Amino acid sequence: MKLVREFLLLTAAFGLLAPVSVEAGGSNHSSHHGHHSGHGHGHGHGHGHGGAASPSTMIMGKSTFVVGGVDGVTRDETVFNYETRIMGMTSFTGQDMLKTAIRVGNFGMQDPFGMGMMGMGGEARLGTAFSSTNNLELHKAFYQFPLGEDIQITFGPRLRQDDLLGVWPSSYPNDEILFVLNQAGASDTYSKKMGAGAGITWSNDKFVASSVLIAEDADDATRGILQDDSSDIITTQLAWVDDSYTIALAYTNADNGNTTATPDADEYSSFGLSGTYKFSNDSKAMPSSISAGMGWKNPDNEDNPDTAANSVEDGHTWTLGALWNDAFIDGNNLGFAIGTAETHRDDSGYEDPLAWEVFYDLAANDSVRITPAVFFVEQDGADDISGALVKTTFSF
Repeated sequence: MKLVREFLLLTAAFGLLAPVSVEAGGSNHSSHHGHHSGHGHGHGHGHGHGGAASPSTMIMGKSTFVVGGVDGVTRDETVFNYETRIMGMTSFTGQDMLKTAIRVGNFGMQDPFGMGMMGMGGEARLGTAFSSTNNLELHKAFYQFPLGEDIQITFGPRLRQDDLLGVWPSSYPNDEILFVLNQAGASDTYSKKMGAGAGITWSNDKFVASSVLIAEDADDATRGILQDDSSDIITTQLAWVDDSYTIALAYTNADNGNTTATPDADEYSSFGLSGTYKFSNDSKAMPSSISAGMGWKNPDNEDNPDTAANSVEDGHTWTLGALWNDAFIDGNNLGFAIGTAETHRDDSGYEDPLAWEVFYDLAANDSVRITPAVFFVEQDGADDISGALVKTTFSF
């Protein structure tokens, strides 16, 4: 039975496993999730309960405006989109964290910048894109706490795969421009799926290990968690974190609930090898950091026969990103990334589409950043896409 098999797999991986979440190439922290939230000013308060520990709450927010356009798609007008998120983080003991995030946005699902549907993103899906048709939505809700000195547990009804991992193996900005270039080079392994989930992380000095489960159908009484027809993603990650570099190996098993043994692009196993190196020299020409990664995907059931029209087969991905901090002016950052626009496959006539982006992030002040960017996305068997945008981020 799938439930027993997957539970044993997850439990065995949990037996390895880290308390302290870690950012790539840095020191240990109680949480690495700040890079998803952006910078902001917190407002905390506590309430006494007869001598018991007082909960402490910090509220922060971020609004992002995007003006831009894409050439090479059906809809090539200039558009103006936004997304806003309000995040509350509460600690009851000083070591734990309850995170709740409310989010709203108007990136159309089928627009080039949008999130897409049925697992397919817009042609130029942005990392910051969120579609709620202007309605407030609960975006994240999870609880994180230490178990002893070396283990950290995270669980909740609404979170994302990378909220559970102990290490994000890249120092390239996580949601700067194109979504496909912000998956550590292994977009099938680090799919950033959302749902209910649980994870455990174990750390020992510079070694960090995590095992996580994301259940996309956890709120569906007809499919549930770890059932034969449910959609579950299990990822195990082993990482080595030093002051100047990070390297991580990850394995993901994605089960889309397909009970017919037919080819399914969302039912696969995959590996990812990713890492980052931070330079310590003072040369303005050298980047502050370089991040790179590659991934390999193996579907459970491939298309047969294997033709150019059939795409469910073994594939690979890669990404290379460079970041220059304090580029030209202190506080401003320059970034460039290039990588696979989709999982590449070995087919005659397949065009191996690539994507690249360049951005310059300007600090208007401590709370406002303005980021112009240009990007290019190749498509197999279709016109290439080029675009430009200006992103303005307000943190509060």
